[in-house]
Amino acid sequence: MPGISSKEEYLIATLGERGKRIFTVEEAAEIMALSRGFTSKIIYLLSKKKKLQRIEKGRYLVIPPVAWKSGKFTEESLIIAAQLIDPYYVTYWTALNFYGWTEQPSRTVFIATTKVKRTVTVEGTGFKFVKLRQDKFFGFTEQWLGDQKVAIASKEKTIIDCLDQPRYAGEIVEVAKGLWYGRTEFNFDLMLNYIDRMGNYAIVKRLGYLLDTLGILDSYVRSDLQKRLTYGYVDLDTHGAPSKHTLNPDWRIRVNVKPSNLTEWIQH
Repeated sequence: MPGISSKEEYLIATLGERGKRIFTVEEAAEIMALSRGFTSKIIYLLSKKKKLQRIEKGRYLVIPPVAWKSGKFTEESLIIAAQLIDPYYVTYWTALNFYGWTEQPSRTVFIATTKVKRTVTVEGTGFKFVKLRQDKFFGFTEQWLGDQKVAIASKEKTIIDCLDQPRYAGEIVEVAKGLWYGRTEFNFDLMLNYIDRMGNYAIVKRLGYLLDTLGILDSYVRSDLQKRLTYGYVDLDTHGAPSKHTLNPDWRIRVNVKPSNLTEWIQH
């Protein structure tokens, strides 16, 4: 490998053989059979040469060799997310994008966890950790991305999570797009079960209103949602203007976005 020493080459090659895209200084020291201090110097030099990217204190990402010449690379942000915390699963706006339900990319990857962790930024992409209660931490599956497995919210849980905390879904219109584009893929019985497990019946109100507005609410689902309605009104979009809203008594929703925004993107 041009431009790097034999020790640097050995570290990169061994990490590759072990399938380690992200590693710690301690793991590198074990590979090199060297002190932590000496290994840190090797890592520092590789970082300066654009072979590694520091993602947080003591943790580094191996930059793919095909990108070494330009110093630029595209790393699967979901694979990075899988290495940053445990337990975790990817959800909210990121999962909407993963399933192809929104064309609006986000510079933030949203990660659900049961722990507290500060946002990590790698090459301009933020990794936002949303702490959930243990009873809300469910409904995800493992997906293969290349040779790596990543935990991602199921299609139903993606919608439920977004309606539970819309501020992490971009705008409520992105959730509407998810419901529209995924409308033939959802198991609504499972979605209702998830709502009951979440214990937040604001989800019922937002879901019922959006399904009604999109014209995809059948009588069976409507009946089950109506049975779960609670008293009091909630905002449709936590990003909406609180002083500008209308009331929807059917779903007890304060509609604080233009209703036309929720459907104008549909191509008939």
